[in-house]
Amino acid sequence: MKLYYSPGACSLAAHILLNEINVDFDLERVDLKTHQTEKGADYYEINPKGYVPALEINPGLILTENVAVLPFIAQHDPKQDLIPPSGLGRAKVLEWLGYLNSELHDEYAVFFNPQVSEEEKERGYVTIDKMLKYIDDYLGESEFDYLVNDRFGPADAYLFVLTNWSNVIQHDLTPFKNIVALRNLVAERQSVQIAMRDEGLIP
Repeated sequence: MKLYYSPGACSLAAHILLNEINVDFDLERVDLKTHQTEKGADYYEINPKGYVPALEINPGLILTENVAVLPFIAQHDPKQDLIPPSGLGRAKVLEWLGYLNSELHDEYAVFFNPQVSEEEKERGYVTIDKMLKYIDDYLGESEFDYLVNDRFGPADAYLFVLTNWSNVIQHDLTPFKNIVALRNLVAERQSVQIAMRDEGLIP
C-alpha cells in the first residue's frame, strides 16, 4: 500500500494506523498548494478530489476519505484490536468518524482559509469549543479511556490529529481535560511517535 499524505494533515491518522498494523507501506508527500507529489506526479491524476489522504491499495486502486480509509486500514489489524468486526461496536466507530469528519474537521478547516476574517475566526472558536465540550463530556461519562471502548482505534487517531490543529490556530485545549487525557494516551503510542517523526512534526 501507499499513502499519499501532507505533513500534519488529516492523513496523519491513516499514517498512524498503518504503523499500528505493522505492514509494509510507502509514503508519498503531496504539496496541497501545487498539487504535485514529491516524485513530481500530478496529484489530481491520482486523486481528482485534490486532498489527502489517498490510499493506493494496489496500482491504480485508490481509496479516499477518512471515513473509508481508516476503517479499511484498521480491519487489517492481525490482532483485531483496532475496530470491532461487526455489530454495535463497529457502528459506534463509524458514528464517531462521521462526526469528526463532517463536523469537527470542517470547523477547524475554516482557519486554514487564507482569507478568513477575524469575525469568522471568533465564530469558529466558539463552534469548536461547543463540539469539543460534547466530546469531553462524553469521555467524562464513559467507563472507557478511548472513544468507543477500552482499546485505541481509528476515531481516537482522528481526534488526536484534529485537535493537534489547535496548536496551529492558537486554540486552548486545557478546558477539555478528558480530551487532553485521551490525547496524552494516544501520543505515547509508538505508532504515533513514528508517524509524527516521519512527517517532520517532532524531532
